[in-house]
Amino acid sequence: MMLSLVLAAALSLGSCRRAVERAAEKIRLEEIEQVERQGLTGAEVVVRIANGTAHRLVLDDARVDVFYAGSRAVAATLREGVEVDPRTTQSVRTSWRLAISDPLALFALARKVAAGDISQVAVSVTAEGRGGPVPVNISREMVPLSEFLNTFGVTLEDVKNYLR
Repeated sequence: MMLSLVLAAALSLGSCRRAVERAAEKIRLEEIEQVERQGLTGAEVVVRIANGTAHRLVLDDARVDVFYAGSRAVAATLREGVEVDPRTTQSVRTSWRLAISDPLALFALARKVAAGDISQVAVSVTAEGRGGPVPVNISREMVPLSEFLNTFGVTLEDVKNYLR
């Protein structure tokens, strides 16, 4: 998910609005193919990304913080950079280090997600990467989870399935 956000933003810098829209149409998160938890400290996520642009897309660093009722429950940090070749659709394996900040908030978060209530869940994101020669720095604070998921076409049911 984070990869496609950086990739779309990478091409938006230094361009006119029309060029940005065309580039954004050419970068898609096709599918989250696999989520594999690695104990309490890690996860591997395989995503299929379509890059219809002429630029190699790179995600160097990323961090996602998940909050429940204003308290940080967990932070996920990208372990190593990933790339998507130009004019390809490819599966990209991303490796994340997880740090539980508040076990009680994480427990409450898991229960609320299982019950379908994400009204008190928010996400903060920072990312650095490149779209061709253009550097990209993204930072979004306390975005409601529903808005964050909609950005990538992911549903709450998808999240529930990944957490099983």
